[in-house]
Amino acid sequence: MNLSKINKKVTLEYLREPENLYFDRKSAKIDLKTFANEVMAFANAQGGILALGIHDNGDIEGFNHYGMNKLNDAQKIVGSYLKPTPVYNCEIVDVKNVKGEDDKILLFHIEPSMNRVIRNLKDEVYIRQGDSSIKLTHDQIKSLEYDRNEMNFENQVVWNSSLDDIDHEVLDLYKKKLETDNDDISVLQARGYLVEAKGEVKFTNAGMLLFGKNPSVYFPCARLRVIKFEGDDFQTGTSMNVVKEKTFDKNLYKILTEAKEFINSQLREFSYLNQDGVFEKNPEYPEFAWYEGIVNAVTHRDYSNIGEQIIVKIYNSRMEISSPGRLGGFVTLDTMQVKRYSRNPQIARALVELGIVRELNEGVKRIYQEMKRFHLEQPIYSEPDRNSVLLILENNIEKRSKVNKAVNNERVKNVWDELSYPEQQAIEYIINNNGATREEISELIGRRKTTAVALLNRLIDKKLIVWTGTTKNDGYGKYIIK
Repeated sequence: MNLSKINKKVTLEYLREPENLYFDRKSAKIDLKTFANEVMAFANAQGGILALGIHDNGDIEGFNHYGMNKLNDAQKIVGSYLKPTPVYNCEIVDVKNVKGEDDKILLFHIEPSMNRVIRNLKDEVYIRQGDSSIKLTHDQIKSLEYDRNEMNFENQVVWNSSLDDIDHEVLDLYKKKLETDNDDISVLQARGYLVEAKGEVKFTNAGMLLFGKNPSVYFPCARLRVIKFEGDDFQTGTSMNVVKEKTFDKNLYKILTEAKEFINSQLREFSYLNQDGVFEKNPEYPEFAWYEGIVNAVTHRDYSNIGEQIIVKIYNSRMEISSPGRLGGFVTLDTMQVKRYSRNPQIARALVELGIVRELNEGVKRIYQEMKRFHLEQPIYSEPDRNSVLLILENNIEKRSKVNKAVNNERVKNVWDELSYPEQQAIEYIINNNGATREEISELIGRRKTTAVALLNRLIDKKLIVWTGTTKNDGYGKYIIK
């Protein structure tokens, strides 16, 4: 059953889902200034929904126990404690609490602050990161202020635009994802992608990039260019080695979907003989790794840099993805696996709702995991000129040929089909790396160390591997093939 009149996705089931970048819940007993800081964190990031009156486990607590005064004060605290006041809608929702009583909760629908950093009366600044809110340092606040100036780009009006520019195919898909049957103009205006300017309805920059038929008419460099080379370097003149080249310049959804299909058609596959004597194929790179790299580039590039485009270069031994603009906010090369910040929150949110961008802060981290799982070198991120981000994915052909050598071990081969996929991963890694630690297997399978140890113990029980340490906690010990 829908609870919200503002967002039809909000149901009782939704309120019990894990918290993430766009959703959080708080008990009604929370200190109201602390709660206001949570609202601020959403506004300083990418907006979202904050539910007040719900326990951490998703149980409906309500406000009966705390009285109507707290319910009323909760609706006032944002305006009295934060400066400037963020844009939000506060919705009172009638519910049944865990005791079966009629009760109420509050839903705060918070929009991202596009032009200003939101502060509290103590001049503190909070921002949403993953599923929690963090307090920024002085230097981080300064960096956020700088990025807020960049984010003015999304809200600027495309003066020559009109309603004839709407790509109804993408907009219909968007409305289907939102589960709304409102008219096109209302949907785009509600999200800020259309605005009234001088008595006419116009696209904003973000709206044109997302829902325009031909954004390149207004933004010639809002494109993605793919170049495939023969060999491992770029040559010119009589030695020109460009094999294939294609430019994608429609709206961002179509750029991503069409570029994905094209790049897949240009990548190689490697054949190997499995344990049944049948040839199977592995892709040149894990699809998630390169596609997530491109999605990040399209979502977070600096679109105010009108002279540059996203470029994907495919060489024999590597793929390079270059995106205009430095890393956003306080994200650095050292922290990008665990921190996330969007230069273009309106674009990011629409691509989340279209199912392109992941909500949780997993993308970059999983790129590393997928490259490791395919026995490839870890990805290389850099800022070569301090005004662009470069991702390099290397394809070590010699190392890739070892991926499935595990099945050539007779002892392993006899039980290979009985092993779970994580067990097969662990066996492959141990063989290809001449042993492994518990920590390495934990990182490989993406689970806690205790889970990895349990998996390794099962392989010991099956007499496939042995532990070389002198004691159970020997720091020099490794698991090797028996």
